[in-house]
Amino acid sequence: MDIEDDDKNKNTMDDDEYSENEGEQIRVSLVLAPGIQDDTIRIPSEPIAVPADVRRKGLSAVVNHLLDRKVPKDKDDDDDEDDSSDEDEDDEEKLPAIPFDFLVNDRLLRTGVEAAARREGLSLENAVVVQYFPARKAPEGTDESETLPDWISAMSYEKNSESGVDGGMLFTGVCDGSVSAYRCSKEGGLKSISTVSAHTGPIKCLSSMTIPSSVSASHLIATGSMDQTLVTHTLQSKSKSDDEMKKKLTLHAVYGGGHFNSIGSVALLRKSDGEAIMASGDWDGGLCFWKIPSLSGGGDGGMNVDNVDAGKKKQKSKKKRRTVEEPVEESDDEAAISVVEVQPFSTIRAHNSNLSGLSFGYNSSGNTLLTGSWDHSVKVWDIEKSDCILTLNGARVVTSLGRCHNSDVVATGHPDCTVRLWDMRTGMNASNSKQSSTQVSDSILKPSHKSWVSAVEWSPTDPYVLASTSHDGTVKMWDIRSSLPLHTIRAQPKGQKGLCLAYGDGAIYSGGSDCIVRKFAC
Repeated sequence: MDIEDDDKNKNTMDDDEYSENEGEQIRVSLVLAPGIQDDTIRIPSEPIAVPADVRRKGLSAVVNHLLDRKVPKDKDDDDDEDDSSDEDEDDEEKLPAIPFDFLVNDRLLRTGVEAAARREGLSLENAVVVQYFPARKAPEGTDESETLPDWISAMSYEKNSESGVDGGMLFTGVCDGSVSAYRCSKEGGLKSISTVSAHTGPIKCLSSMTIPSSVSASHLIATGSMDQTLVTHTLQSKSKSDDEMKKKLTLHAVYGGGHFNSIGSVALLRKSDGEAIMASGDWDGGLCFWKIPSLSGGGDGGMNVDNVDAGKKKQKSKKKRRTVEEPVEESDDEAAISVVEVQPFSTIRAHNSNLSGLSFGYNSSGNTLLTGSWDHSVKVWDIEKSDCILTLNGARVVTSLGRCHNSDVVATGHPDCTVRLWDMRTGMNASNSKQSSTQVSDSILKPSHKSWVSAVEWSPTDPYVLASTSHDGTVKMWDIRSSLPLHTIRAQPKGQKGLCLAYGDGAIYSGGSDCIVRKFAC
């Protein structure tokens, strides 16, 4: 069905509503992309004819017209002096237009339809299948921010598991050695809950996880520092009530004997059997694995830990870790009982240089770990055997690493202003990949940052979307089905560095050398 020939059918469009209405045409079949459950934006998939060079904007106008929504007009159309009052009245009764994005052979459309089809090797004898879905809006800056005393070097977001509680928790690590916890309310902004001095040197890495509701503590936070120390804190409630003002960051365990240099990466994982483990990497490429002591306060979590010696060591060092907001209120006996010193259950020389990023493998029950390093490599490790089972070598230093939430597809940042993608399923039964439908279309996203890429974070809901930040002070949002960024926002003033990111519920949080936590709604 050619839309310009069938004037009786609703699925028609006047030629003057195309900006690309001259020249050759191509037949396309517009299909709602898989995973989009909104049937109100579904249109018939019968082939229609459109200009061969029509792009995203023109196709979006077509879809909105077929949905009987307002069709966005070009600015030049506003200068026309013909009588269009009847059309304006009709538009006022229609729903607003929805901006759409389009896929041709699982690649985002960024050229004309015909050019995209030819690039993908598709036959033009049949209608080209073009999938559509609502476009992602650009992140918008909010007035919600928090100023901290030093550079913000690490952060992590945890979705709230408590029923009836709005928002989640944001944890930040600062170069003055302090860790802070914030309640992220969708309406009330950032609310400071607790701050504690965790290290004597700058914090280089931070990881967090939610603790089951059966435990008095709600979250576990791990931090590593340039002072070669690695510790975990719990966000502890001092009463049975949910009063946030009574929650406090409390030292949980100190981890020693594994690292003898700056600790630059850390990751926590709660395994399917309920056991919690942690991995950490240092400047020399050393990798350590740790079992997390019991979070219930009774027992050692199945570990061979000398609680008495740990208590004595803690009593000597406890004075260094006191809450910034107010003095520690718990007694010395309580602190001695609750804090233990942990030794690693495995230590590996994983890389030849700084281990800059790590993540536990997807759906691995804690059996595999993904690592990236300044030695230009990304590796997969079998934790039980302490063996490297896959090595992918690149051409650049790896400065940061993030794993997709539903697969072992990894994004890495680099000093050459580039974000690269790695499919870590290669050589790991990748053919049996029912666990994920994510496909990597480009191994290298086009350089878009102007400086060192310092952090990459995947969307917790969309396996194709990730964000990156850089020493150029910008945050970029990417869809891995295109080599170009979707959006670019300035997170830090010019001259300031972006150092860390966290993806929250409908928001991106950023921190850097300007010492301000910023929230961007997305």
